[in-house]
Amino acid sequence: MKTELKIVLMVWALLWPGMVQAEAENEYPFWRLVAKSYLIVEGTMEVPVAAILKAEQSGEHEYVEVPVAVKTALKGELESPGFKFRYYTDTEQYGGVSRQKIISLNGQPVVVLLQNVREKYYLAVYAAAAMQPASEMLADRVHQEVSAQEKLVQASDSYAAGNVLPKESEVQSLVELMVDRRTDPGTAQGVYEAVIALGQEAVPAIIKYMDDRRKLNIPKISLVPWWPDAHEGLVHYGPETVTDVMSVALMVLTNQDLTAIYNGGTELERAQAVRIWKIYERRTYGQPVIH
Repeated sequence: MKTELKIVLMVWALLWPGMVQAEAENEYPFWRLVAKSYLIVEGTMEVPVAAILKAEQSGEHEYVEVPVAVKTALKGELESPGFKFRYYTDTEQYGGVSRQKIISLNGQPVVVLLQNVREKYYLAVYAAAAMQPASEMLADRVHQEVSAQEKLVQASDSYAAGNVLPKESEVQSLVELMVDRRTDPGTAQGVYEAVIALGQEAVPAIIKYMDDRRKLNIPKISLVPWWPDAHEGLVHYGPETVTDVMSVALMVLTNQDLTAIYNGGTELERAQAVRIWKIYERRTYGQPVIH
């Protein structure tokens, strides 16, 4: 269980101290909630109430499986109408859905927003909004946002293909150095730092070249912490591909933690990361998409 928790929480709880609590204290932006969800379903849960209450009383927390009878999928597809997601009984410590809330929604119509980590489902974010009472208004809002985000991804691809972006040639050259077998550890560190040194102006170009699954010759990057009140001397990451290391650069440059592949991930997780950053790129640098 500890290994599983580490996989799910390591970015949220370790890479950016205080982020989890901050997300709980502030309303989670709806677009990010939808973008970070691999699957959004409406249905009814069979909550293991006894197991959750036992964990609360004993203080010994674990993941429990929550079966869901799905009425409809608002985003993504299911192979069968019934499935399970994994709920950590002390999720509220990290600002997520509380034990009281999930128990209160047992057997009630609910919308659950989920991520897919190593082929298992978990709540999409550590925020109370990851689980909400179902309503027609909420379902319509999700459908509209999913549709808008599809258009944003297409718009990002179209804009990147039809325009020379600021700092694009520099980004392209640095990417080739990342995958060059002649690149040694010292050079690789300098290359990763050079991407970040290009500044926020280079963000669209970084996103354009992010969808590159080639392996890094040196899968390691160490950065001086950039967040306030940091006590660490260096923060170490283990990205495996160009996609992964671009995620690190984008996190630093934008102050946005949108992905969890800084230490590698599955192809599904990488594909979702690229989509999220394309959505961010058009929302930040492009024109609004009309629903």
